[in-house]
Amino acid sequence: MTEPEGGALDPQGPVSGAMADLWWLMLGLSVAVFVVVVVVLVLGLFRRRQAGEPQPGRQRPNSFGRWFVVGGVVAPLVILIVVFGATVRAMRSVPTTAPPEALVVEVVGHQFWWEVRYPDSGITLTNELHLPVGRPVNLRLTSADVIHSFWVPALAGKIDLLPDRTNTLVLQADEPGQHRSRCAEFCGLQHTKMVLTVVAEPEERFDAWVADRRG
Repeated sequence: MTEPEGGALDPQGPVSGAMADLWWLMLGLSVAVFVVVVVVLVLGLFRRRQAGEPQPGRQRPNSFGRWFVVGGVVAPLVILIVVFGATVRAMRSVPTTAPPEALVVEVVGHQFWWEVRYPDSGITLTNELHLPVGRPVNLRLTSADVIHSFWVPALAGKIDLLPDRTNTLVLQADEPGQHRSRCAEFCGLQHTKMVLTVVAEPEERFDAWVADRRG
């Protein structure tokens, strides 16, 4: 088995792609704000007195200070509006219901392993999830004991597995590959060993894998 690949900044699905775009936007804005603040601080520290500047205690209009105040109010407001709009757009890209053609997979979290069931084919796996590329997958997630958290960074966002209810997550892999998922919620002393390998493969290979498991 090849080494798992992909990550939150290497999106290989539509949902993870939208989240990565939002992250890069926020990073770019943060870097820009940091640079501007550093430049303003440097200018304030090393600005030399202009000729004819009044002595301490005497006041005169300071255009630099006015611009600093305006920038401290207007710029943050603009940035917040941009981030809010981008966040809403990213949230709208996350499906809340699965389409009819979606593959149904049931995932049960245990201390400290994953149980993966394919109800339509009668297949049950341990710590391994197979997905067909390009097809939505309707994950029905629950827990057999404590709270766990399912997260495949390269494919979708994070969602909790609760012992008293079933949560639904719709994800899709756009490219073949293997991804490693760890429980993202501390669930006990062996929490770090709760690893799930996600295998995304072309539809024909997935169908062959299902037929082989059935046989």
